[in-house]
Amino acid sequence: MSALPSPEYSRNMRLIGHSDQGGRPDGVQLMVHRGFAYIGHMVSQGFSVVDVRDPTRPTTVNYIAAPPGTWNVHLQAHDDLLLVINARDLFADARFADEKVYYTRSVGDTVSDVQDKGWSAGLRIFDISTPAQPREISFLSLNGIGIHRIWYVGGRWAYVSALIDGFTDYIFLTIDLADPRKPEVAGRWWLPGMHQAGGETPDWPQGKRYALHHAIIAGGYRLRQLARRRPDAAGCQRPYPAEAD
Repeated sequence: MSALPSPEYSRNMRLIGHSDQGGRPDGVQLMVHRGFAYIGHMVSQGFSVVDVRDPTRPTTVNYIAAPPGTWNVHLQAHDDLLLVINARDLFADARFADEKVYYTRSVGDTVSDVQDKGWSAGLRIFDISTPAQPREISFLSLNGIGIHRIWYVGGRWAYVSALIDGFTDYIFLTIDLADPRKPEVAGRWWLPGMHQAGGETPDWPQGKRYALHHAIIAGGYRLRQLARRRPDAAGCQRPYPAEAD
């Protein structure tokens, strides 16, 4: 095994293993399931599978490429299912070369003139009962840029943020996985003003971006009641003049 890298700072932790992820070191989100790590990539696009049953000797055992023009930055693993987001590789768009554009203007407005959809938008679901060999069993297709964040802890429901056609930015979707081979969108929720195709007009200040994939970047956070398919408001915090990310 090669020498371990030296951390710049550590406290109450000791580095015991290292992997270059098969030469794709740009991991974004990592989920460990049954001794295997599933790592979503940004620059390398697809996702890698790393055997970490011996944490001192992590071994890359597989790499699943994303469709052209697509990244798989976020994923979730539970119940022998791997849920992998599919969205447009925004880093490939020169308009986001200035990072400020991403934080001060709705993504929907920025990419509204895109004509050729050269990417895959939606959710890919894999059977990982054989952990080193993910097997795709379904794909939930969406119109638009695709999915960003995702939350799944097993069972019937998954929750995602998605930028779909007609909206200014990422909104909240509930995904029904009663049959993982036939996933369906069961509910949607967005802030008033985000549904431009429905005639809504944003009421937030110019130069601010409201999106439901982090803490609403310029709009703080919302607490949702998920007892029903369509989420209900349970509380909110709007941080004027401060901002949240």
